[in-house]
Amino acid sequence: MSIDVRRMRHVLALADHGTFARSATALGLSQPALSRSIQSVENEVGGRLFVRTATGVELTDSGHVLLARIRQIVQLTEDLDHGLTSDRDLRSGQMHVGAGPYPAHSMLADALGRFVATYPRIVVRVIMREWDELLRRLRAREIEFFVSEASTFDRESDLEIEPLEAHQMFILGRRGHPLAARAPVSFGDGLAFPYVSVSRIPPRILEPIRAARRQVPEAGSAQRVFPALEFNSIDAVKRVVLKSDALMVAPPTCVEDELKSGSMVALGWEPFLVTAYGIVKLRSQPLTMAGARFRLHILEAERSLVARQRELLERYRPHPRQPEPPPAPTTPDPARRRRGAAA
Repeated sequence: MSIDVRRMRHVLALADHGTFARSATALGLSQPALSRSIQSVENEVGGRLFVRTATGVELTDSGHVLLARIRQIVQLTEDLDHGLTSDRDLRSGQMHVGAGPYPAHSMLADALGRFVATYPRIVVRVIMREWDELLRRLRAREIEFFVSEASTFDRESDLEIEPLEAHQMFILGRRGHPLAARAPVSFGDGLAFPYVSVSRIPPRILEPIRAARRQVPEAGSAQRVFPALEFNSIDAVKRVVLKSDALMVAPPTCVEDELKSGSMVALGWEPFLVTAYGIVKLRSQPLTMAGARFRLHILEAERSLVARQRELLERYRPHPRQPEPPPAPTTPDPARRRRGAAA
């Protein structure tokens, strides 16, 4: 059996679009030409791949089996073509990557700015999703790699993970928040108020949070749902926090402008509130030249981020209030003492 890649793409198009008319339009072919191509493939494999229905076509059992193989072959061919195109001095091409909300807002944004300035003819598409959705897209070859929470991928043998620096996160609230006078506060202290989360909370952080909830009185903050709100947009979460008594957790680099303006304050921190990001790719899938260059930009942006993070931690980390010194003993006035004795 010898099916060329062109006809494999015809099979994929018909399976994905479901009708000869839509598939032919997508491929830029006439319907008779597409029909002849599909028929030639069926003759090659010795069986029907599609059956006609009232609404279009459906795959047969043999079609389902062959389609999975064809999809793999076409994807590998496109990866090879894309890699060769990217190697030509990065003069053109596309790059698809993924990111979690916090990395997208910090080091990835800096890296993208530098990359597109250096390679203006490369089209970059960034997908911002949760780590499990990014993993699905990586395995489907929709993205080359992603930068996100990586602590849940320890047992995934098909992945190659490049850990990035851990960053301390603050518990944050608006200026004038009721907890500001008590800072620094613990995570458990903050449970008296709603927490807003930018993304799903990984198990490594969720377990200490559950322990903190068990330690607060049942009649109080333990009854509050956690998190009160999940919103996959750090800008939206910041607006919620700035207009209410809600709290958020984030690295200081993600709220740098708000900290500098004083509109948001760091109320506290916990040892377990740290990032665990990594650059995640498939072991079997080498990066294109564009992907490899972009990885270097990410690492460069991460180094700058570490230095800025250290500075912001030092400047805005709340410190325990020092107890006020007792008042100095007053020394009696000798003249007053003499006047009292004379009286």
